[in-house]
Amino acid sequence: MRITLILAGLMLSLAAAPQEIYRWVDKDGVVHYADQPGAANAERVEIANSNEYQAMPSESVDVANDNQPEARQAYDSLTITQPTPDQVFFGADAVVTASAEVGGTLAPDHTLVFFVDGKRVPASDDGTAQISNLERGMHYLRASVLDQNGAPLISSQQVTFHVRQPSINSPQSPQAPPPPKPVPKPKPAS
Repeated sequence: MRITLILAGLMLSLAAAPQEIYRWVDKDGVVHYADQPGAANAERVEIANSNEYQAMPSESVDVANDNQPEARQAYDSLTITQPTPDQVFFGADAVVTASAEVGGTLAPDHTLVFFVDGKRVPASDDGTAQISNLERGMHYLRASVLDQNGAPLISSQQVTFHVRQPSINSPQSPQAPPPPKPVPKPKPAS
């Protein structure tokens, strides 16, 4: 039993270790990614943790924008308030409302945008966006505040949500069906 626990602990520690990823381009111009170098020109790729985002410190603002007070605008936080993590939406016509809360006042030349599966979706003035025409499956949502040049100043943590399609075998049932009404038993004949 003790050996099993030790082996399980070792396996978990190996699974949690960062993986090495290599990138190379073959003779036909096709880009490949793998955990082993597949060619002599393969280069190791550094992957950032996709759930770690931090605001840029105000000192790191470009010197050319140093005279503009908006350029020194610092944001304390950026949090996605809708959808909630792992929220499920049903139907091909599902419309997902995304909203975010910015810690600080959004400067006039800065823009709040959402990224759904890496595709940019602009937010309205109230900090929300309507997302539709989503495929069935899991989707990733991230919010960012961009400066006037389109460079991210702060980004939120990534949130996942799901779109499911009803089917004949598994129809959409937001509520449990009501229990069947009891059938009255026939009275015995006298």
